[in-house]
Amino acid sequence: MSTIIISNISPFTYGQMSNQCIAKLVALNTQMVRLYEAIATASNNYPGTPGTEFETSTLGVGSTNLFGVLASETPGEQGLAYQDTMGQLSTVWTAFWTAAEPFISQLDNGTISM
Repeated sequence: MSTIIISNISPFTYGQMSNQCIAKLVALNTQMVRLYEAIATASNNYPGTPGTEFETSTLGVGSTNLFGVLASETPGEQGLAYQDTMGQLSTVWTAFWTAAEPFISQLDNGTISM
């Protein structure tokens, strides 16, 4: 496929929207990959109650993790739900990205920004 160059200059409003959409998709994929890696790292050989590695009992400073999932009365319940939901999202997102990436690259103004 050849690369499609889209002008960002006014009055090409839909060109600007196209470029912004593609840039946000590429950024979203980068963030999703980083998040999945963080979840895998946090889960790897975690010695505590499964799921609690994602939970916090506070809403601010002093949290023991960077995930911020608010705990319920049952330790690990919300953390496991978070992990499961993110895992399912990962599966669906990966399928979407695999199918869409060639077209996203084609519209990425001549550069693959991944």
